[in-house]
Amino acid sequence: MDMHLPPSRKRIAEVYGLAVLLALVLFFIQLVMIFDVAGEVLRSRSWLREALGAKNAGKLIVLGSFFALMAVHAGQAALWGVFLHRTKLLQSVTEGVYFSAASVTTLGYGDILLKYPWRHIGTLIAITGVLMFGCSTAFLFLVLQSVWQHS
Repeated sequence: MDMHLPPSRKRIAEVYGLAVLLALVLFFIQLVMIFDVAGEVLRSRSWLREALGAKNAGKLIVLGSFFALMAVHAGQAALWGVFLHRTKLLQSVTEGVYFSAASVTTLGYGDILLKYPWRHIGTLIAITGVLMFGCSTAFLFLVLQSVWQHS
């Protein structure tokens, strides 16, 4: 296939459709993780306080929540990176992970760019990142508030 020919409308629709589907799947994964972690925190809070003391239990709950959220966000960047490589929008998975991590965090270095007509996928990645980091921030606030109330 000649790389100088513009992609067909069908190819553009497929890639953008897959990108939106991936964004929805990533939102679902984050919501499941947040609600599962929140449920575990609520179920084990009294047990942890009895076993470790209120201050240590609170630290462990916050630390565990932080690491769970870090894993979700790192996984998000990795899945976007795989998507960008598999759809041949970027040369390698590592390039894709780097681009998506810079986009998700809205850092946007700009040293790796998607070519036309794929530029809007970077915007989609950034929007999903902002929303997911917002959910993570709200969740961490909820965890901290719960820990402070019970210390």
